[in-house]
Amino acid sequence: MLDLPMKIISLILICLGISQGIFAQDLIIKTNGDSIPCRIKDLGALYISYHYNQYGKITPGNIPTQQVKTFQYNVLPIDSVFLKKRNKTFGNSGNGFYASFTGGLGYLIAPLPKGYLPDFYKEYLKELRSGNSYHLNAFYFFNELMGIGLHYAIFNTTNSIDRVIVYTNRDTLVGPLSDNITTNYFAPTFYIKFGDSKQAILPMLAVGLGYTNYRNDASLAIPFKITASSVGLHFTGILDINMGYNWALSFKGGVYSGAFTKAEVTDVNSGITRVVNYTEPDNISRVDLHIGLRYKFGNN
Repeated sequence: MLDLPMKIISLILICLGISQGIFAQDLIIKTNGDSIPCRIKDLGALYISYHYNQYGKITPGNIPTQQVKTFQYNVLPIDSVFLKKRNKTFGNSGNGFYASFTGGLGYLIAPLPKGYLPDFYKEYLKELRSGNSYHLNAFYFFNELMGIGLHYAIFNTTNSIDRVIVYTNRDTLVGPLSDNITTNYFAPTFYIKFGDSKQAILPMLAVGLGYTNYRNDASLAIPFKITASSVGLHFTGILDINMGYNWALSFKGGVYSGAFTKAEVTDVNSGITRVVNYTEPDNISRVDLHIGLRYKFGNN
């Protein structure tokens, strides 16, 4: 008869052990010495997000990183029941849809045209190299390593001089010199992550082949418009700093290559358009340096 209570007590202890194993695998140690058995979800720059067992219910929690002395993975036992429930409830932390928006500096890297150029025109072209660029991305990671998505990039640069004199075979023209260049780039893109999505700093690489649209609303004493298109290729390095709550601060550096050998030139005054073939490709390659935000959809 004395064996029955002992069996009941043992069963209770076993159940308690299973409960701890089900809901607590990782351990966060606070600066005041307290510890939190939990499942770490995200390591942000400002907060650590986690889930813990509160009266038998999986509950989300956050703690400022300033209050964390250290943390450890896989400290407490884990049961396969929790793994099944976790995968069903929270999913794989790296899978899912992402979106990002970044902006910054774009710089054209093509060399100056060959041949003689007046000094003022050299300076003009050098100033025209730098402009503003913006990126919009939507992508999906189907595992912790690889993903695919769509990438859109716009670049704009302008420069102008109030008055120049242009000599032609028939007459002399006086008017402004100006360029307003815009390129739009669309590309399906392949993404690679170098690490776990939980880590505070996550490097990634993006590579894509797409379409570039070029437009220049210009003037050389008289206004005209140049339009062209080409195939483009881009390589982008990304460094995401996890801020918690599915947000990340994103730093990007990328190279965009492209060139065209044919363009349509339209006289704005007359509306006449003619096709111009270039003896050498007009290089519109550039480098972009960006900062922005990345968001992950869902509760992963």
